[in-house]
Amino acid sequence: MDKKDSKILSFRPSQFAALVPFVIFIIITISLSFMKAADLNMMIASGIIGLIIGMFFCENKEEYWNVIIEGLGSYVGMTAVLIWLVVGIYGSILKSGKLVEGLVWLSCKLGVKGAAFTVVAFIFSAIFAIATGTGFGTIATMGFILYPAGLLLGSNPAVLGGAILSGAAFGDNLAPVSDTTIISATSQTYKYKEGTAEIGGVVKSRFKYVIVAGIIAAVLFWFFGGSAASTNTESAAKILTEYQNPMGLLLLIPTAVVIWMAVKGNSIFATLSTGTILAIIIGLAAGLFSIADLAMIEDGAVVGAIPDGVAGMTTVSILLMVVVSMGNLLVKSGCMETTVNWLNEKVIKTPRDADIAIFLLSTIFGILIAAINTIANICVSPFVNAIGRKNDLHPYRRADILSTAVCSFPFFVPYGGCVLLLLGTMKSVSSTYPFVQPLDPSSLFFTVFYSWAVWFVTLFACISGWGREFEGKDGERVKQPIKN
Repeated sequence: MDKKDSKILSFRPSQFAALVPFVIFIIITISLSFMKAADLNMMIASGIIGLIIGMFFCENKEEYWNVIIEGLGSYVGMTAVLIWLVVGIYGSILKSGKLVEGLVWLSCKLGVKGAAFTVVAFIFSAIFAIATGTGFGTIATMGFILYPAGLLLGSNPAVLGGAILSGAAFGDNLAPVSDTTIISATSQTYKYKEGTAEIGGVVKSRFKYVIVAGIIAAVLFWFFGGSAASTNTESAAKILTEYQNPMGLLLLIPTAVVIWMAVKGNSIFATLSTGTILAIIIGLAAGLFSIADLAMIEDGAVVGAIPDGVAGMTTVSILLMVVVSMGNLLVKSGCMETTVNWLNEKVIKTPRDADIAIFLLSTIFGILIAAINTIANICVSPFVNAIGRKNDLHPYRRADILSTAVCSFPFFVPYGGCVLLLLGTMKSVSSTYPFVQPLDPSSLFFTVFYSWAVWFVTLFACISGWGREFEGKDGERVKQPIKN
């Protein structure tokens, strides 16, 4: 155990009372999820309530709050928060730059319909999610445009909805600017050197699993994505025509630059800064947006893509800090060490067992906290980090399993936030297009082919050892654990 992780807090009746804040937070969050009332502000409040109640179980209350404050300002938490704020600005600029309209224009030029349109909906949703890093934003945007058009072009309604959700999950797994990718990487610390898993390295490591699952999903969408002949090609063309602008495709340039720089090992801050500046230059030069669209004063308030991007990330950043502080209590009380030691003595005997334990924990948290998969990611990440460090699994390996497992069930369980968002979008669209009939939540359970595929691909990787790597003495990736 590292010196910095040494036990300094005592709890009554035992060190496991340090779990009280976390348990209270989880119970309230799960309840909100099942009541279809997920609210980030209430999640923050539940965390604060948990911390207040947890204080009464700690013997040294002053030190208790010192540990919480230490967690609030931790390197892991602050790194993720700063990245999120930059990502918020970057993603908001891309959305303002008519990237969606560019993708729609391309789909019209391809002249696709039926099952082929379902495949295109998956691909374009994935591209948008990779570019902007927002799964929820992808679902809402693509659901509003591509879903009604796909129905008129002969796509199967449930499978088309599954394709949009799948594209969002694909982007969440692979985008360097995705909150899921950021948390899965920055929450996994090295054991033999300082720092956390590099985001670009994680994206590169995860690519093989994501692309295999993506190909499987695309094939299934091709076979099951069509339902009948196009019902109204003219109406579909009219819908798509309203959202076309080929110039929007120019914003794929900063997207490609961001991915290339991240995979090449550049700092994520340098990568995002370059992408943001490049997006602004291209957008202004191409007339995709104006300076006023980025930021302007209106009725005494600053509005535009830049302040909107920051505002979109503020609440979830605060929530992350609260959850990280609860995780710090688990470390400083010795609760985390005791739990992981018990798992290694009773359950985990081999590296395969460690992989499977991480996979199952991530899946369980994803099922329980399906309202927002990012929150499930945040909550389970301390346990994943502790198990992985104990078994010398490389941070990339831990981050890969964590992210792919968390991007599975939340995207297709009926009470999942992603499913409910898509259904809400369908309901909203139906007021404009009467032929759109909102689906039943359960109808999407088996049609989100990517999320199912990536779950099974990850399970296979855990069992077979495909891609398993350990941390070397200097943090490098090695095939065998070093001997202590």
